[in-house]
Amino acid sequence: MHSDAGTPAPAEVGTLPLAERRIASLPCSTAGFVGLAPGGPIGEPRRVESFEQFAAAFSDPAQPRCGPFAVDAKLAHAVRGFFRNGGRACWVVRAGGAAGVAAVEGLVAGVRALAALDEPTAIAVPDAHEPAADEQGAAIVQRELVASCQRVVGRIALIDPPPGLDPGAMLAWRAQTRIDSPAAVAYYPWVEVSDPASGSTTAAPPCGHVTGVWARVDGRAGGPQRAPTAEVVLAADGPVTGLSAGEQHSLNRAGVNCLRAWPGPELRAWGARTLSAEAELRYLHRQRIVGHLAASIAQGTRWALDEPDRARRREQLRATVTAFLSSWWRTGALHGDSPAQAFYVRCDDELETEGAHARDDIVLEVGLAVRRAGDFRVLRIAHRGGAPAHLA
Repeated sequence: MHSDAGTPAPAEVGTLPLAERRIASLPCSTAGFVGLAPGGPIGEPRRVESFEQFAAAFSDPAQPRCGPFAVDAKLAHAVRGFFRNGGRACWVVRAGGAAGVAAVEGLVAGVRALAALDEPTAIAVPDAHEPAADEQGAAIVQRELVASCQRVVGRIALIDPPPGLDPGAMLAWRAQTRIDSPAAVAYYPWVEVSDPASGSTTAAPPCGHVTGVWARVDGRAGGPQRAPTAEVVLAADGPVTGLSAGEQHSLNRAGVNCLRAWPGPELRAWGARTLSAEAELRYLHRQRIVGHLAASIAQGTRWALDEPDRARRREQLRATVTAFLSSWWRTGALHGDSPAQAFYVRCDDELETEGAHARDDIVLEVGLAVRRAGDFRVLRIAHRGGAPAHLA
C-alpha cells in the first residue's frame, strides 16, 4: 500500500488495512410472532417478508376465502398490522395445542423456538389471551416471553393486555402483572380491524401494529435511536376504547403506552416506555439502540478469533469498534460533544479473568452514552472459540 511522504500507511488487520475493517449494522426491526393459524407447520419458525408470504405458509387450503385468518385467532391480524405499518420481515411460529393447557404449552414452546434465533429484536404472542386459556395461562406465556427477551440485550417483549379492559381495569391489570423489566413494553387499548374470517370487524391486540410502526420509524431514522411516539397507526379502524387526556397521562405514568385518536381523527401511538421501574431503563429507544449496537459489534468482531497475536488483536478491535461507534455518534444516537463523551472502548488484561486468558477468550467492554454525555451504559462482549458471542 502506498502513502504520501511523511504519512504512515494504516496498520494491517489480517489481510485488510485497519481503515478498511468495518462493522456492519445488523437489521434492527425484525419482529417475531407466536400464535394460532388455520394451517402451516406447527412449532417451526418461518421467516416471511410480506403478508402474502405469511398467508401462503399459514392458510388452510380448505378455507381459501379466509386465508390465514381464523375465528378468535389473532396471529394473522398482528402480522397484517406489522406489514401495513412498515414492517419488512418477521419470524412466525404457529403454536400447537387446540385449547386450554395444550394451547398455553404450544405458545410457550413457540416463544422458546423464536428465542433461539438471533434475528428477532421484538417478540409478541398475539394469542396469549385466546378464549380457551384463562388469565393464569396468559400470565404463564407472558412471563416466559419476558424472561426469554431479558436474556438478549435489547430484545423487547410486547405484552398485550387482555381484551375489553376499560382504563381503570387496565391500570389494575398492570399492577397485578408485577412486570418490572426494561425488556418489556405494553400498549393499550386493542384496535378494531377487518376480519375476513367473520366478514365483519373484530378486536385485535396492538402488538403487530406497533412493531410495524417501530420498523417504519427505524427506516426513516436509519436505526432505532428515535422514540416511536406520536406516530400514526395504520390498518386499524380505531381503538376499541377511547381515552381522555387524563386517562392517557395515568397510563403513561404506569409505563403503559397508549393508542389514541388525538389530535384529529388519526389513531396514534403515544409514549415509548418500557415496563421498568428504573428511570435509567424506562425509555424504549434507549434499550433498542443499546441492543442494536451491542449485537452489531458482537457479530462484526468475530474475525478477531482468527488473530493469534493478542496485542495486535486488541489494537484491531479498539480501532474497528471506535470507528463503528463514531459513525453512530455522528448520527446523534450517542450523546456528547466529542467521541470521548459519547462512548469508550476497552480491551485489556484487566477485563480478562485467569480462565479467560488461558482459553484465549476475547473480552471487549464498551460504554455507550445513550442518556446524556459521559453517562455510560456499560456492556461486555465476550468471544469464545466455537461459541456465540456473550453479551452482558
